[in-house]
Amino acid sequence: MDRVVDVYLIRHGLTEGNIRTQYIGWSDLPLHPEGVEALNTTRLLIPNVDMVWTSDLVRCVDTAAKLFPEKKVRKTQLLREIHFGDWERHTYEDLKNNVLYRKWVSAPASTAPPGGERYQVFRARIEHWLLCFFSELVEHQDWKSTAVITHGGVLRELMHWLERDSKSIWNWNAQPGEGYHLQMKQGRGQTWTLLQAELITAKVNG
Repeated sequence: MDRVVDVYLIRHGLTEGNIRTQYIGWSDLPLHPEGVEALNTTRLLIPNVDMVWTSDLVRCVDTAAKLFPEKKVRKTQLLREIHFGDWERHTYEDLKNNVLYRKWVSAPASTAPPGGERYQVFRARIEHWLLCFFSELVEHQDWKSTAVITHGGVLRELMHWLERDSKSIWNWNAQPGEGYHLQMKQGRGQTWTLLQAELITAKVNG
């Protein structure tokens, strides 16, 4: 019988930076009180899991602690959001007249924020983490479900990689505290196929 693993891919809870629509890649902001409260609903939709991975930034670590209070989590810098460099904690309105910023928005692969991370580097580290993740799933055949707590940009990259179709990366969106329930089927060796992706908050809305 084919092995199927449930993966809960969750964006961290709401922060002050989200409310202000700031770029908060590596800025280590805590959860906003409203974000902590909203996670109570998300927690009801996610069963217990065998393993939890999280970005090492506090907003993700605290989200993991809220959703899985009895679980140890594996923190990794590989799951961090892209680093926005000098544009951290700034908004679109702050930057819209910056020529380099406009170029980056139009073609993010062709440039990078000053002092920040190039898109190609960001994408490579996310793919590296995903391959390590699959290797661990193969090693631990008894794991039936896992959770990954990360950031909006990382979530989009992971979903785009797993879906492997022509869908735009921007079609994979989840608000803070939301995410996707994935069903991944293991083939031979480390071959994995995405069977289904369901927006977790869809159940809340009926």
